[in-house]
Amino acid sequence: MSQSSKYIYGIIEEPQPRKFGFFGIGEVEVYAINHQKLAAVVSDTELQEVDPTRKNVLAHTVVEDKLLKEYDLLPMGFGIVANSEDEVRSLLVKNYDSLIRELKRLAGKIEVELKVFWDQEAITQQLQDGNREFARLKAKISSASSPLEAQNLLVEAGKLVERLAMSWKTKYAEGAYNHLKKLSFDARMSNPIGVKNILNASFLIDKSKESEFQKEIYKLDSEYQGKVNFKYVGPLAPYNFIKLKLEPVK
Repeated sequence: MSQSSKYIYGIIEEPQPRKFGFFGIGEVEVYAINHQKLAAVVSDTELQEVDPTRKNVLAHTVVEDKLLKEYDLLPMGFGIVANSEDEVRSLLVKNYDSLIRELKRLAGKIEVELKVFWDQEAITQQLQDGNREFARLKAKISSASSPLEAQNLLVEAGKLVERLAMSWKTKYAEGAYNHLKKLSFDARMSNPIGVKNILNASFLIDKSKESEFQKEIYKLDSEYQGKVNFKYVGPLAPYNFIKLKLEPVK
């Protein structure tokens, strides 16, 4: 038994000891620590705290991506380190029933993320084509008598863009969310990231139907005719849909 600390990537259903044949944090081999039907997926580390560098976060993500291809996975957040193999096994023992239930509930399911952004060119074009106030401001900006006047007019124009963007949020982003939610087991909205982001959502879907889910996004993209841009990420471990609080090991 190795006495080094253990970096934990997640929990899977795997009754047999196993080396997975790929590497994790610090380019160290990833393997299973088992208890009955369960296994914690770990790699050895001499560190008590793992810095969230780009390299380390990527290594953590790559391990989870590889596991998802073969297992249902209860992922651990980045940076979870146990002091020993005994401590990892105690975690499995103490939480065994709840871990089994949660793995069963999430069996065959994955998380996917969808972000929707309003398109700068499309929103400007719509304002130019049909908004008299925008045309008036544009003309006044070009003939402004001072930099301060031009700045104030630009602020007014920005407010017009913001109002139109918010109307697109209701029409396009929320419409997409409500449609895709019907195709999911569950869905979550998160806070937008940046000015142009009008939807930041996660969906819990059937792993075997991911391609069908993607096709619905392509249909929405075609229907919205370039007004907004979609960014899809998946498959992912179901971080946002785990309903489990682990009992700590003392």
